[in-house]
Amino acid sequence: MDYIICFDIGGTFIKYGLIDQKGQMMFKDKAITPKHDTQTLLPELIIEKVKLLQNDFAITGIGISSCGLVNHEKGEILFSNNLPGYSGMKLAETLFKSIELPVVVENDVKSACLGEMWKGAIQGKQNVMFLTLGTGIGSSIIIDGNIVNGSHQLAGELGHTVIVANGRTCGCGRRGCYERYAATSAFVNDYIEEKKKQGVILENVSGEQILQLVNEKDPVASMVYKRFVSYISIGLVNIVHLLNPEAIIIGGGIAEQNDQFLKDINTEIKKEMMPIYHNQDDIVFPSALGNDAGMYGACYLTLKRLSHLQV
Repeated sequence: MDYIICFDIGGTFIKYGLIDQKGQMMFKDKAITPKHDTQTLLPELIIEKVKLLQNDFAITGIGISSCGLVNHEKGEILFSNNLPGYSGMKLAETLFKSIELPVVVENDVKSACLGEMWKGAIQGKQNVMFLTLGTGIGSSIIIDGNIVNGSHQLAGELGHTVIVANGRTCGCGRRGCYERYAATSAFVNDYIEEKKKQGVILENVSGEQILQLVNEKDPVASMVYKRFVSYISIGLVNIVHLLNPEAIIIGGGIAEQNDQFLKDINTEIKKEMMPIYHNQDDIVFPSALGNDAGMYGACYLTLKRLSHLQV
């Protein structure tokens, strides 16, 4: 049996796993992402893991899901603010010189989207939107089974579409961006600000903890939550009207751990979208693969490159 070794490179950890041609995860582990001398230490870490697994498995390719903006055709990291020195790395070329195996590199959110299409929540669907809620909003679009990349690999940035004119300042330099209202970090910040108005200073609180307060009918948490769901739905209704997707998948901790959260989003979306689009019960679903979605997507792309994809 031939295997693809897949890596998901994040700012804190590099997750890696061994997946066969049918999409079965045979092994997975993680390592700490190098925080300095990235151009040298990161490829060395990947090469070490590949060579170690080559002792016991027939590895035919390397699939990489990576944070940052990626030129998937060249396997280069165009830009990353998560890892110092990572921007500009010719990752595929560097790895191929040492290991002489085909290397495919793609952005982590795009990889996760493809992973969900191949083996996750949207199997059999060809037109979908995928987004992750966290510190910001990562997003990707699949049309007719293919990732939409745009002319410079930059398509799909839903988080930086504006939903509030002259609204909150965003790290991208604009004002009113979707992620400043609909990311988990915005949900947390809004709750902290509302509590501050009551004279309560909070330093550490998570989105999951606030959702628990919502379940307990806490009035402040419930108010902030209702506003949060409304903001999320505004952006998703825009996507529904623009792309008419079969499904929208939401990943990230609070989406994957709280069924009521997605039910509330679906309810709000139905209120806002045009009646002609009401052709299914729900359009928003949770990620099925969770933190492994990026590795599955990297495997999918690598098998596709090798022309022996089994689906």
